[in-house]
Amino acid sequence: MSTVLVTGANRGLGLAFAQAYLRAGWDVLATIRGTLTGPLAKLAEANPDRLQIRQLDLDNSASIDALGAGLHGIAVDVFISNAALTGGEIGTFGQTDYERFEKCLRANTIAPLRLAERLADSVMISDRKIMFFLGSRLGAFPFFGYAGYMVSKSALNQVAMQAALALRECGVCVVAAHPGWVGTGATAAHGAAPLTPAQSAAMLMTIIDGLTIDSTGKFFDPDGSELPLVTQQKEPKFYGKPSNATR
Repeated sequence: MSTVLVTGANRGLGLAFAQAYLRAGWDVLATIRGTLTGPLAKLAEANPDRLQIRQLDLDNSASIDALGAGLHGIAVDVFISNAALTGGEIGTFGQTDYERFEKCLRANTIAPLRLAERLADSVMISDRKIMFFLGSRLGAFPFFGYAGYMVSKSALNQVAMQAALALRECGVCVVAAHPGWVGTGATAAHGAAPLTPAQSAAMLMTIIDGLTIDSTGKFFDPDGSELPLVTQQKEPKFYGKPSNATR
């Protein structure tokens, strides 16, 4: 039986992933912060043998470490890093909310890296060996404002790349993907979205189904098209690089 771990599974896209993987016959490890309520609670009641709820607070390093320790020796075929801090008022240069900026960096960049490190052993002992980070095109094509979110999502691409480089020899495929403009509580204030959480999850699961180790280090749009995960300057000259440098 294959197992998927989905963070932020209490609503939106995370909940849609949990629902879809259960329908597909997978075992699901769903993380939440706080009390189990709403649709996920009903889903857990209906699937007591295949859906496990785990606590996770991205703003708490001990919580991340505890999740990893609790999964020691348990194979995780697909780790979906979905939970993130979104939204916030559009900022004005010179009036940055640095407290929120720091929270975005902790939740959207530092926490996913710590999760990848803590869960690496569980992914490595699985059959599928996949880490799937939910990124955002806003990390690559930003508009003015939402600095914390955009900077943190851009940095998340580098987190995914670092994990891909570190774990490739272990057979672990690490990618990031843009979910599309999905109608959730976080996007409701910005107008009607073309995708429901269920539609986005279905498209992303198709991508996950087709991943191999040769896919590692890539960034995907929800339709499956590929983009550079990290912008790479490929000019032959590397100014400032010592002649004897090994990298």
